[in-house]
Amino acid sequence: MRAWAVSIGSELLSGQITDTNATFLAQECAASGIELVRVAQVGDHQTDLVETLRLALGNADLVICTGGIGPTDDDLTREAIAEVAGERPAVDPELLRELRSFFANRGQAMPERNAKQAWVIPSSRILSNPVGTAPGWLVSINRDGLQGTVISMPGVPREMYRMWREQALPALQERTGAHVIRSTTLKTIGIGESAAEDEIHDLILREQPIIATYAKDDGVHIRVTATSDVPDTADRMLANGVADVEAILGAYIWGRDNDTLPQVLLRALERTGTTLAVVEAGSGGALCGLLTTVPAMDPTHPLVDGRVLPLDLGLDRESATARALDLAEQVRANSDATLGVAIVVFGGLDERQVLHGMAAVVISSRTSDADVTYVGLRATMDDVQRRSALHAVDRLRRLVGG
Repeated sequence: MRAWAVSIGSELLSGQITDTNATFLAQECAASGIELVRVAQVGDHQTDLVETLRLALGNADLVICTGGIGPTDDDLTREAIAEVAGERPAVDPELLRELRSFFANRGQAMPERNAKQAWVIPSSRILSNPVGTAPGWLVSINRDGLQGTVISMPGVPREMYRMWREQALPALQERTGAHVIRSTTLKTIGIGESAAEDEIHDLILREQPIIATYAKDDGVHIRVTATSDVPDTADRMLANGVADVEAILGAYIWGRDNDTLPQVLLRALERTGTTLAVVEAGSGGALCGLLTTVPAMDPTHPLVDGRVLPLDLGLDRESATARALDLAEQVRANSDATLGVAIVVFGGLDERQVLHGMAAVVISSRTSDADVTYVGLRATMDDVQRRSALHAVDRLRRLVGG
């Protein structure tokens, strides 16, 4: 299957925003056995949109559009698809009811202009949007010598990512008939993307299943995708591919697919009855923030104390380590927690406000010697905070068994 990815919005052409949607779709197509032959950007002009859609359909079987399905006058993707399909859009009563309910749950009346987001055309299949107001379309085109499938999704990345994986990709799989796509994402931490790729390089070279690495905010993701005309064959190839990756990178794997890092760590803490007290100096409360993004299953949250201290640029490795040891032991003892965790960032800032240094991470226990590790840092403060917290989470999951 050949595909175009079309990113829609004049703000893309003016450089106001970065087109991360195209990058995501390129990765997803590669992992799903779809040959992405072109990525295009087009502004909010119906004539240009129609011309782009017709050009894409003349060159590919699938056109994946993101953006232009909001409620405003310059959101023209629906109109352009309807024109190419030769159909007239109309409001779907059920979609309109769902839209009004969405706003009502927020304590708001739906602006009448949002009724546009309930439009459908006869050939459209609706792709639901559980986290936004704009449903997507999947439309089959067979007109004027053009034949193919057009998918339209929101431009908001978090809405588009979920719609693609939960709605659009499964719908495509249904339409390919016997062709089956099976995929799983393994999530790792504590190893860089290049190191992970080196470890599984021989697996990546195989034709089936397709294995690819992606650097993400919560570590490195390994996507394993198997395609076949026989479902059992696809399932078997996927299982074998996952097992091969796990055999090599198992020590770094913390979850898969929809698992989140705070969710996995929190469940491990609850399962083992482990409580935490945390002090962060220079990491901006990033670890505490991770731990509190997921509600605890038990009435008492495993995080019993969390403190955030400012960055101290006067520390070196020896003094930062000593401080981290003292802070971890003090916060553990004062809160009567199972583990006390201290992150102390140290180093210096250059003229670009990039920190050159390290973070000392100490985990103090009631029953054993303190676990002392370091993560090297050369990054902006946002990345310093993220990487320091991820390193602490990695140490915690290894100690607790998450």
